[in-house]
Amino acid sequence: MKPKIIFCLLLLTIKGFSQNPSTIVSLRKSLAITKDSAECTKIYHQLAESFLRNDYDSANHYIELSLKNAPNDALKAQSLFLKANYLQDRAKFEDALQYYIKALKIFEKSNNKKGIGEVYNAEGRLYKKMAGAQKVTSLSYKALDLVKKSEAIFVEIRDYENLMSAYNSAGIIYRDLDQYETARTYLKKGLALAEKYKFNGVIVGNLNSNLGQIYMEVDKNQDKAIQQFQKGLEIHQSINNLQGIEHALRNMSHAYRMKKLFPEAVKYGKMAVNLSLTLNDPHRAFNSYEALYSAESDAGNYKDALHSLERFKSLQDSTLRAEKAKIVDEIETKYDTEKKEILIKQLDEKNKYQQIQMWFMVGGLLISMCFLWVLFWQNKKIKDSRQRIFEQSDQLKLMMKELHHRVKNNLAIVSSLLKIQSGRIEDEKAVLAVRQGQQRVEAMSLIHQRLYQTDKVTNINIKEYISDLADSLMSAYGFEPEKFNLIIQIEKEMLDVDSAIPIGLIINELLTNSFKYAYKDIDQPLLKITLKQDNGLTLEVSDNGPGVDMERWKKAKDSFGKKLIAGLTKQIGGTFEMENNFGSHFRLHLPQEKMKFAA
Repeated sequence: MKPKIIFCLLLLTIKGFSQNPSTIVSLRKSLAITKDSAECTKIYHQLAESFLRNDYDSANHYIELSLKNAPNDALKAQSLFLKANYLQDRAKFEDALQYYIKALKIFEKSNNKKGIGEVYNAEGRLYKKMAGAQKVTSLSYKALDLVKKSEAIFVEIRDYENLMSAYNSAGIIYRDLDQYETARTYLKKGLALAEKYKFNGVIVGNLNSNLGQIYMEVDKNQDKAIQQFQKGLEIHQSINNLQGIEHALRNMSHAYRMKKLFPEAVKYGKMAVNLSLTLNDPHRAFNSYEALYSAESDAGNYKDALHSLERFKSLQDSTLRAEKAKIVDEIETKYDTEKKEILIKQLDEKNKYQQIQMWFMVGGLLISMCFLWVLFWQNKKIKDSRQRIFEQSDQLKLMMKELHHRVKNNLAIVSSLLKIQSGRIEDEKAVLAVRQGQQRVEAMSLIHQRLYQTDKVTNINIKEYISDLADSLMSAYGFEPEKFNLIIQIEKEMLDVDSAIPIGLIINELLTNSFKYAYKDIDQPLLKITLKQDNGLTLEVSDNGPGVDMERWKKAKDSFGKKLIAGLTKQIGGTFEMENNFGSHFRLHLPQEKMKFAA
């Protein structure tokens, strides 16, 4: 189809022509004369589905009416599912996920396998979008797992139309995971189903466009890709699916740019941008401006490219902040970054002496801890080798309590020295480092305090310790308990001191990091700490902050906090991982054979 014809069709769409106008009119007439609430709700669903791909305001209007008037759980679940789809298209991913979960619970309760499969497939597409924005591979694998579940259900109930949709979802997820041949296989399986059962509609258009991307990106066969995009475009135009039209136009812009036909690439990029703005879809506008910027930049239209880039970055900052997308700014120079790196290096040199002092203090503290462990094991050997130790158990307990009391007092002295030292240091970075060292000392001191306050001198109530530590850090960083959602779930309260001390230090590092960085713009801060028995011991700490910059975390080889966590984890024979899951999420696992639980 010629570009002029495409542009005319777009103009008609932009002026408000909706999918199947006669159908819309017919549905509205039926609604006006229908008295039964169930039938009304079904008509609301049909109207919402008709508008979802070209008029979000109208779609949401009918979805809200269906939610308000649904007379039974089956219709309510469908309304929740449509609301989730609407929110996903509006790039409100976290809200969409909540609605999918609500719909899924109702579908599962009634054993509605088709509904369950549709939710799994839609959730898979949602996680796919989040994975692409956040550059988090684990989210792509979660998306694939959900789509695979939907595929199994549709095969079981022989729902070949939804199975075709699941194949399309799997294809684009495998493409994101760079498993291109598997992606190609799934997309072709979807098109084979469409041909066999004479399916034609949105998913068939998407399958053609997505297969075109494989030809474009993997095979580098731009002519074949454009032919495939053209097939998808014609299908989407025939049913007035504006989302599919925008997707096809955007990919045609990329294909023509790769062919170095820059005027065509710019033209299709502009058409995709105009259509995404008409749809008021921030996620699509974000991608369309990226395509237009690339075409204009390669075409040498630097002024236009800069404008498109500014809109691209604006959408990134204003509407995709929740997705935490990390897009490289191709126009901004490296001068400021290099200047900051030089300044940081100078500050590091200036603070070297203070850091050496801090390391000496930390070294002394570690020696004290080693001395404590030597005494503990000596007493254990004495207890095993001499029967008379049983007759002196009360004296031994008293000695251990006194020992823990003295260690606690010594740690308090070290903490005071660190506090005094921080008052004499002018450099903020050094002050922060010393204060963090002070908090680590106080975390160990709290463990020894609990050891001499109980009759079990080798065991500690880790639940009480974590509660006290969290309350102390919350107060230190200025948070009010009544405005803070602190969740502590402990399955094994009594823990052997061998495990309690390194675990306590690790928890102190994680809570300090959350209180420092996670809640800057959070109205209702959440911190969840769980410690459960799972073939050993599993610690999980999560918050609802902006999450961790995973690339920076992986490269943070000089971070003392990360080194401390890694060293303590290795010491106790455990493993740990950090990920983003609507906030930062840390998980530490100690295998059963590597630790000792309290009796």
